[in-house]
Amino acid sequence: MALSLEGHTTRAFDGDLSSLHVQAVAMGALVIEQVQLAVNAYSGWDRSLATLVLERERKINLYDSEIEEAALQLIARRQPMAQDLRAVFAIDKVVTELERAADEAKKLALAVLAESDSSGFRPGAATAREARQLGRLAAVMIRAAMEAFDRLDPVAAAAVLQQDQEMDAEYAAALRRILTRAMEDARTVQAAIEAAFIMRSLERIGDHARNIARHVGFIGGDLDPSTTGVLGSSMTVRS
Repeated sequence: MALSLEGHTTRAFDGDLSSLHVQAVAMGALVIEQVQLAVNAYSGWDRSLATLVLERERKINLYDSEIEEAALQLIARRQPMAQDLRAVFAIDKVVTELERAADEAKKLALAVLAESDSSGFRPGAATAREARQLGRLAAVMIRAAMEAFDRLDPVAAAAVLQQDQEMDAEYAAALRRILTRAMEDARTVQAAIEAAFIMRSLERIGDHARNIARHVGFIGGDLDPSTTGVLGSSMTVRS
């Protein structure tokens, strides 16, 4: 059974909260596209795509600031309490995670556009393949997390936490392969370092997707204050 944003203190509050929810979902769709564009830009070393990623960043930042302002105004006007206030905070935190995921995607674009001796190394075929694989997992996780958030479905959110384990394993394997190639050819060490940072950015996008999934549980009241996330060890469906 999915959670609901309806049935709060007043009908006007329900409308305002639903509007915040819709805006956050729209921002999520933009971030998913941003991740895919950034991965394609890096793996294909496409400067035009990288430039597009930077241009779209402004729209994502605008979503972030507008939703944050709307959330603050909602709290000031309606003075929500208990679960009402928890829902507003959770939506605001989801938006923060989306903005941070977009920041990680931007790092891929910046690598393509960099012009210096210490950065801007075009990935080889193997590194490009690893970036595409991690990028695919990152986009899948963000999409799944936002679908869970859109439906306020804690069961779907729990599945994202399982996907995070796959992402962590793929990330560790990619780093091992990059290190092995660098050890075989010392001339590629600097490029390997940059590639490792790129893989780290993709892994962090997965972390932000995981955090979004946890915030779905926060809306339902599954808060575990002893952890850095917002869910306990289980995400139970509230009946």
